[in-house]
Amino acid sequence: MYSRVASKNVVLGRPATLETGETRINTDSAKKPKPKKSRVRATLQAILRARLTAGVVFVLPLWIAFMLVRFLFEAMRYTSLWVVEAYLASDLGKALVERLGVTAEQLASEGISVLKPSYQWGISIVAVLLTFVLLYLIGLFTANFFGKRMVKFFESLLDRVPLVKTVYKASKQILEAFANEESRDFRRVALIPYPSMEVRSLGFITAITKDADTGEELCTCFLATTPNPTTGYVFVLRRADLIELDWTIEDTISI
Repeated sequence: MYSRVASKNVVLGRPATLETGETRINTDSAKKPKPKKSRVRATLQAILRARLTAGVVFVLPLWIAFMLVRFLFEAMRYTSLWVVEAYLASDLGKALVERLGVTAEQLASEGISVLKPSYQWGISIVAVLLTFVLLYLIGLFTANFFGKRMVKFFESLLDRVPLVKTVYKASKQILEAFANEESRDFRRVALIPYPSMEVRSLGFITAITKDADTGEELCTCFLATTPNPTTGYVFVLRRADLIELDWTIEDTISI
């Protein structure tokens, strides 16, 4: 019993083979061509990706807005909720507590969570309205002479605390600049030469002064950073180097 092995035949343009009896083995059989991607499959993937992206773009801003409104609502509710709870726990609120179907002991131990959901929403809305009234009264108080003196006294106390005074002053200045309707200079938007003279960035003109020697107008500009517009850089530039725009502050921040 024996086997005969034929000699290797190398032919130009053909892969070499090994013949063993009646068996032919192709040495290039391991090299398989890559399967072509189906056009239908690629189209379905593109449609699926586009629809998912469109859904995320629609839902994500709504979710962020909802979370922001929820945070503000809960913060304003908890600010004055203790007033409502104190009223319900007092002798004046006993009749109302009985109408709500609970006892004063239950309300004192478990809070408003012992009430029906509709009653909880009603009390929460009342607490938010009380917060609005409280903020209005605080603003009314700080606008008169006596209130301003009290604010200065309170700020003088904060100046003695190293870290708190820095955060308080910076936050107050930025918020006053954005919220003050009477400050017309800050509501002016300009294109400032930053980071170079060939590149323009959006900034806010906070003040306009004149050079004492040359009389040239100088502008103090605030360049907000992203994603937090309450931080940024302050530049003093020549007014001639600025391109003033008629944009609103809301449009500029959104951009």
